[in-house]
Amino acid sequence: MRMLRMAVCMKQVPGDIGKSLSADGRIRRDAPSSIINPADVFSLETALTLKEQHTGQVDIFTMGTEAARSLLKEAATLGADGLFLVSDRDFAGADTYATAFVLAAALRKTAAYDLIFCGRRTLDGETGQVSIQIAEMLGIPVVTNVIQLELTREKVICRRLLEDGEETVEAAIPALISVMEGIEGIDHPRLPSIFGLRNGGCRAIITLNREILGLAKEQVGSGGSFTEVNRSFFPEWKRNCALCEIEEGVAVVQAKLKQIKEGSGPK
Repeated sequence: MRMLRMAVCMKQVPGDIGKSLSADGRIRRDAPSSIINPADVFSLETALTLKEQHTGQVDIFTMGTEAARSLLKEAATLGADGLFLVSDRDFAGADTYATAFVLAAALRKTAAYDLIFCGRRTLDGETGQVSIQIAEMLGIPVVTNVIQLELTREKVICRRLLEDGEETVEAAIPALISVMEGIEGIDHPRLPSIFGLRNGGCRAIITLNREILGLAKEQVGSGGSFTEVNRSFFPEWKRNCALCEIEEGVAVVQAKLKQIKEGSGPK
């Protein structure tokens, strides 16, 4: 098999959302508690495993502030090759579409990748949309929720998780794969080796900004987004309990629901 050129899109997310919210309800991307998105750790591990099984290269892309450099350095200690920080003040406020648009431009500019890996979703967004949007913008097939992967010369065979079962699908290469946490064959993500720790810190990080990518200001960030997050917050949970005998339970529940519907009962 020819040398595989692989890319992994990763994101730095709040490890403790409570300590990462600013006074105006915005998520601070430079919070000390930031961690690598857990699902992205498995997508990186999948790519590194394929690199070991075949001759290949793994490039990492992350879109964020300068604080995201720590993510790239950590990926380098684990065996990643190219490190790309997609960063520009104009990228701020991007929704999933604008994020995918910028990442697709970065991937397109850097290389013709055989496989692109993403985690199935991020802790801070939980949409699972970016991977699908990137694939659509690049014009390549996408397979989501992958729990097992097999690679042949011209295609990738994936077993993916559905709401009511599993299915096996094939996709021609190049393709984008959205990986589930706990993908089969990966019991636990690797730890850096002594060699990785020694050499990972020496890897150069290439910054890709809006000008380098050749994107107009109105195409990115909040200007290129279709949605906007006004505020992030913890919901207030209020619960009221009532004890009743089994015989009268149905009648009590019906009465409570009627009160709530009429606006006179507890919410």
